[in-house]
Amino acid sequence: MLSQMLLQIPFSISDGIEVTIIGFSLVLFALSLNAYRNSGMKRILFAAGAFVLFAIQLFLDYTEEYFNFLDEDSTDIILSLVTLGILILFFMAIVKRK
Repeated sequence: MLSQMLLQIPFSISDGIEVTIIGFSLVLFALSLNAYRNSGMKRILFAAGAFVLFAIQLFLDYTEEYFNFLDEDSTDIILSLVTLGILILFFMAIVKRK
């Protein structure tokens, strides 16, 4: 049943680009975790968190476009909060000392 629903979703070039960005964000997240394990620098964890939040944000935006599981106001609030979280995590990665 789920596979039939997914087959009915039109897939455009912009959708392909969004899926590629989600995948790239997850790759950067994995690379950041590996770098943290190798170096032990806590600031890398902040960047890793920002990468995974970015992937989550794009995934939510992408799925919301097709499935409309939340109302528009709720979606806007959630996506704005995730964006704020991304900015805070990147800021912490920059200013965090050892």
